[in-house]
Amino acid sequence: MTLPKTMRAMALAELGGPHCIMDTNLPVPEPAEDEVLIRVRTVAVNHQDLFTMSGRAHMANLSFPHVMGIDPSGVVAGCGSRVTSLAVGRRVVVKPPIACDACEFCARGEDDSCPSLHNVGVHRWGGHAEYVTVPERSVYPISSGLTHAKATALAHSFPVAEQMFTRVGLTGDDVVVVAGASGAIGSAAVQLAKLAGAFVIGAAGSPDRAARAAAAGADATVDYTAEPDFAGTVRSIVPEGVTLFLDPASNPDVWKEVLKTLRNRARVVVCGSHAGPMVQINNNWLFRSRVAIYGSAGSTRRGMRRCLDLAGAGRIDPAIDSVRPLGDIREAYADLGSRRNVGKIVLRVADGDW
Repeated sequence: MTLPKTMRAMALAELGGPHCIMDTNLPVPEPAEDEVLIRVRTVAVNHQDLFTMSGRAHMANLSFPHVMGIDPSGVVAGCGSRVTSLAVGRRVVVKPPIACDACEFCARGEDDSCPSLHNVGVHRWGGHAEYVTVPERSVYPISSGLTHAKATALAHSFPVAEQMFTRVGLTGDDVVVVAGASGAIGSAAVQLAKLAGAFVIGAAGSPDRAARAAAAGADATVDYTAEPDFAGTVRSIVPEGVTLFLDPASNPDVWKEVLKTLRNRARVVVCGSHAGPMVQINNNWLFRSRVAIYGSAGSTRRGMRRCLDLAGAGRIDPAIDSVRPLGDIREAYADLGSRRNVGKIVLRVADGDW
């Protein structure tokens, strides 16, 4: 296969907002000996990218132009000399966090906690371009029954939700409140909790979003915009109280209400802060209730593989708001920042199978 020398890329020219993304041509990257070159078909817009373009990305020392895009899916176009598990032409998707594969956490299968963790699209170029290189260990084959758009929509959200549940030990006896239950991670959490047999209450910010949470499988929903003081409603649904609160956004108003619904020894797990990040907790309540609060970030290879297997078997369905041309990237980020999307906004980088 003869590769072009240059590629189209939507690259960040400087820190700022979506207006700082330029449509340009950049050199096609060459894979290192342990890397795979991917011809990108689809990639999404994510809150992580908003953090990156605003300068809030953790440990990111950007040089410009910088190509964002954490979750590309596409076809292998080239392989480094040490790549053994993938071949040219294979349909693949990228796991955004890349672990070192050598530390004590990686050795225990806890690669979400790797101290050397770095992210595609943040600490290295990502998928908002026609080609991207990624280490082999963070590239996963996808089944013929999974579209590139669905693989992209899954790659970040479902493994993150799966890891949150792993952290807190989700069981079929749990009563779970999922905040932002119509969003990408929230919808994933609803579906995974239902697969485990839990009772799920989806908390969402509009009637339409609540309906989306119900469609994802939530047993009950609350609209926290229409009903800011929703704790009483939750208690009427589950008088004994909630055992697990999963939060991908850290909305302080949602926290205020959900904490009133937790039974003794409940668990709280948090993976994001874009709606906060500061929330109030009464420590007197905390130690008397014995509630445990967990932080969770990223995902493990084991979780990524499990989610891809579930999707390939049709047991989970990543929520997609829309699939748009790559050239619409600025408008896509404006919609994401304004919360006009319900589900993942996916960008179509190349025509054909997506």
